[in-house]
Amino acid sequence: MHDFIKLTKAFSDPTRVRILGLLLEGELCVCNIVEVTEFAQPTISRHLKQCTDAGLTFARKAGGWTHYRLATDSTEKYIAEFISLLKQAVETDKTFLELRSKLHALKKAKNIF
Repeated sequence: MHDFIKLTKAFSDPTRVRILGLLLEGELCVCNIVEVTEFAQPTISRHLKQCTDAGLTFARKAGGWTHYRLATDSTEKYIAEFISLLKQAVETDKTFLELRSKLHALKKAKNIF
């Protein structure tokens, strides 16, 4: 039950849901998420830490940068179901669709694959 509660708490914040939605596009550096969302780096890092603690994301250090990706290969109970719900939820959110468009423009401008 504890893991389920962590997941639901991670999904209880619209900003976290939108950040997770951006991660549906692939691994991203915190700096890219900051640039797209226009939130401060500590705010994004705090949200991502909660997602990582819930098992929804994995972090990878590369020099001074931290990159995050969704835990799509997780064997933890409920993760796959929550990611499936995430995909459905963000597709109808106007704010998310604008963020995704900004992310695609950023990736193109900076040659991020």
